Amino acid sequence: MTCWRITGGTPTAQETAALTAVLTAVLARHTAAREEAQAAEGAAAACWHRPHRNPHPPAGAWRTG
Repeated sequence: MTCWRITGGTPTAQETAALTAVLTAVLARHTAAREEAQAAEGAAAACWHRPHRNPHPPAGAWRTG
């Protein structure tokens, strides 16, 4: 499967390999940044459901004291 195509000029095999390496690095960095952002969003959303944030006392707490 071809993801990109050279439409002009006659690049050498080395030039094509260099372009492939650059595109791979840029896309890998972009993917890592997106995954990091999604993980941060998930962590921020998860903290709303933590038990220590529950404003209600546990059952039977009115009996203590």
